[in-house]
Amino acid sequence: MSLRFYAAAVLAASSLLTSPASAAVNYVTNGSFESGSNPGNAWITLGTGSSALNGWAISGSIDYIGDYWVASNGKRSVDMNGSASAGTISQIISGLTSGATYKVAFDISGNPDGPPPVKSLDVSVDGNVTSFSFPGGNTKTAMGWVSHNFTFVAGGTTALLSFGPANDPRGSFGPALDNVSVTAAVPEPSTWAMMLIGFFGLGALSMRRRRTILV
Repeated sequence: MSLRFYAAAVLAASSLLTSPASAAVNYVTNGSFESGSNPGNAWITLGTGSSALNGWAISGSIDYIGDYWVASNGKRSVDMNGSASAGTISQIISGLTSGATYKVAFDISGNPDGPPPVKSLDVSVDGNVTSFSFPGGNTKTAMGWVSHNFTFVAGGTTALLSFGPANDPRGSFGPALDNVSVTAAVPEPSTWAMMLIGFFGLGALSMRRRRTILV
């Protein structure tokens, strides 16, 4: 390994380590639900086929929440149990690289107005379901939003992302959802640190071998 290559590798790893997370591309359209029909100071109920929530397809019934409670990001969020029944929202995310790993991130809470106390949410990517729950104990002014994430490997250039309630779908008080994103998964800072250590080690070994040959 030449010193020039070694220096370039260290510089590249360092720049990745210090690059801001905000530079990541979000493949989700309208992940914070800020774009759509105005739900006003309360909410509006959206049913199957509604186009009122930009970027999302709706099945069943959801409540599109305005100022009724405090959103996680922005001013709007979604209650996955509408006034009539439980619902599902989904969208096809595109521009992915087949075989690459992506991170799905979102915030969940629960409608504090009624049971069940624990609100559960199913998140699906191309039919592969992961379940999450919110323990309750919140209020409309202190929603207690909790951030969750998981990763998946893209099977192609597109993927179907969907969200829906996982338990007691009959009631009107469901899991609340906000701040959805899908971004390319990157190693944690500790992983980059290990890479830098590895580059330094390889560089030191290379220079030691060159000195041995010269002697």
